[in-house]
Amino acid sequence: RDAKKDAYWAHHDLALIAYALWPTGFFRLALPDEDEMAWFEANYPGWYDHYGKIYREWKALGCEDPRSGFIPIPWLLERGHHVYIDRVSQVPFCPTLSKGASSLRIHEYNGKKHSFSDDW
Repeated sequence: RDAKKDAYWAHHDLALIAYALWPTGFFRLALPDEDEMAWFEANYPGWYDHYGKIYREWKALGCEDPRSGFIPIPWLLERGHHVYIDRVSQVPFCPTLSKGASSLRIHEYNGKKHSFSDDW
């Protein structure tokens, strides 16, 4: 049931997390420029209100310039958007920002907590 929603939004959710983590992961990503944001909004209506506003704020805060000292992951955490790693797929996800169908499930097994982006 959720596959259609995930196919439409999940890659955008993952891209947002990748942008948030790039300063800590030894790789560099450029934020979408104006033309790219217009394309996303034209092809994924509602994209800008959910993702574009975040990218625009990150750009204003200096996300693309390592000298700025801005790291997006603390920005997310300060706003209550925690990033988890799905125990099955090993893919990071943020349930509070997800437009896909994922939702946080935490299960304890043998005294350890495991996060899942769907029912296990």
